Amino acid sequence: MAKLAERYGERCGGPVIVAGFVVGLGIVQLASGPLAQTSRFSLELLILLVLQLVGPMMVALFALALLLPRWIQRLQVVGDAYRVERLAAAGLAGALLQLLFLAAAMCGGVLGTPRSDLVGEFRDLLYGVLLPDVARSCLRAGVFLAAMSGWCQWRSRRALLRGQDPGLLVSDQLAEGFLLLLSLKLLWISVIDPLHLSASPQ
Repeated sequence: MAKLAERYGERCGGPVIVAGFVVGLGIVQLASGPLAQTSRFSLELLILLVLQLVGPMMVALFALALLLPRWIQRLQVVGDAYRVERLAAAGLAGALLQLLFLAAAMCGGVLGTPRSDLVGEFRDLLYGVLLPDVARSCLRAGVFLAAMSGWCQWRSRRALLRGQDPGLLVSDQLAEGFLLLLSLKLLWISVIDPLHLSASPQ
């Protein structure tokens, strides 16, 4: 399982790091530039978005797009979609990729701030990141990717047995995986771990 998760990470690590850096840089520059927010607020907004809203979803979606062709190719050779270690490896890879995404987003965000003291800015940002929030975010990413892995491999195996073209199968499973991801995200933030946003004082 660890070796399989490592292969998943090697396949997805580079794009996830680039995406995290771009997201961090873009959010902070947007907030501190056109929106005229302070540097501190921009970084707090970045952490909120990466940990609570978009981070796990983006990681799972990138991994699905990169790993789905390999899953389908494996099914064509082996024909087994139900090995538990594949789902566990996907979950482990999703959690580790979320850590990479967070680290890259933090680096991009710090570089995007107008302050010149980058070391102090990064230190202040680290103080604002809570380990329970990071753990929940990694858990979310792992659950999302493992669920999509199981669903897409189960659906792909059935489609291959019916003789469906593998090229069309990839696009179909990408669409189904994205819809499943949205459903899981909605379930998570509404039932499992609801968002708590405090109202602004009047």
